[in-house]
Amino acid sequence: MKTVPKKILVVDDEEAIREVTKLGLVKLGYDVECAQNGKEALEILTKEKFSLILMDIRMPGIDGIELCNRIKERSPEAVIYAFSGLVTEDEFYELEEMGFDGILCKPFTFKVLKRTIEGAFDKINKREKLSTPLSSN
Repeated sequence: MKTVPKKILVVDDEEAIREVTKLGLVKLGYDVECAQNGKEALEILTKEKFSLILMDIRMPGIDGIELCNRIKERSPEAVIYAFSGLVTEDEFYELEEMGFDGILCKPFTFKVLKRTIEGAFDKINKREKLSTPLSSN
């Protein structure tokens, strides 16, 4: 079984959110790249593959919902978490139906970030195990 690379793309139009998130994730041992908008994220994704993508929902230009749709068209297996402020229960389910794998509510603490990312990589590793064919002896 191959190990999933700990590579994360953070997409948010707020520089402070990008930087704080990146610092926290790097501290946890992840390889992190940042994009300030949907267009930049799409450019990065044409060159590199990421295990996890964290993105703000509300951004100018290509918003998080459109960006999620575009990424899922190209890579249905992509694991994408939404950054959002207040999310109602209905919105949570709507985001799941739109293709998001989870939500990280802003503002968040380092402890919440750590727990969320660990949970995301648990999902990624389980998916990887399910998609890896068993070797025959």
